[in-house]
Amino acid sequence: MRWNPHFHCIVVKGGIDEAGSFHHIPIKNTAQLAEVFRRRVIQLFVDRGLLDRSFALKILSWQHSGFSVDNSVPIPASSRKARVNLSQYIIRNPVSLQKILYARSNGTVIYTMKYNEYWKQNIKLFKADDFIAELTQHIPPKHKHLIRYYGLYSSRTKGKANKDGSLMKYGYKPAPKKNPEHAIDTEMEIVSNKATRRSWARLIQKVYEVDPLKCPQCGHEMKVIAVITDPHDVQKILECLKRNKAPPFEKDALKVS
Repeated sequence: MRWNPHFHCIVVKGGIDEAGSFHHIPIKNTAQLAEVFRRRVIQLFVDRGLLDRSFALKILSWQHSGFSVDNSVPIPASSRKARVNLSQYIIRNPVSLQKILYARSNGTVIYTMKYNEYWKQNIKLFKADDFIAELTQHIPPKHKHLIRYYGLYSSRTKGKANKDGSLMKYGYKPAPKKNPEHAIDTEMEIVSNKATRRSWARLIQKVYEVDPLKCPQCGHEMKVIAVITDPHDVQKILECLKRNKAPPFEKDALKVS
């Protein structure tokens, strides 16, 4: 919940030259890398008129810049599982719903966690409005991209590789082409596949730390019996819940979701 702006990056330790040869370039001095990053950020603020040059020079003279770079998590090139796990960690939600408890009597939000060195505790209490204020800091502006791809991961590089096959020797596999005539049939086959139906729940659980197929009342596994998309039917269900003063997360509501 603490607002601490930072970047998570998956970086290849090296690069490919014009001849197509890969050269290993280890990242050794992270202090110099942090200093370059600090000066680039401050220069950006000056260029956009957010800082004047005199104050920018004062910031550069500070002994503790507040910037740092950490590369203590190496990923083996051959480990796809490690890349997947780190990628899911990068895009995870800032809070876990399973760790939130709302005390309606006094309007307090109780957030449980592992022991936190910053707070020196494993439970944090918030007033409801303070909790919402902390949480909304993590909501990006409209149309703001939080995930960017560069180098071998960029769409431009992948498009070129699909045409000339220049990255095939590095193990790059282009995405299979879809047949427009069978697009609808393929989609129906994917939806009807039992293993794929369960995969969305597994991915949601890994990213948001919440199992959508686990009943919050009894803890048993639930199954999807219907997907209601007709606006008229959805409105009828919501009106019924409203008349009965039943919130959408209670047992009766789960039977129709």
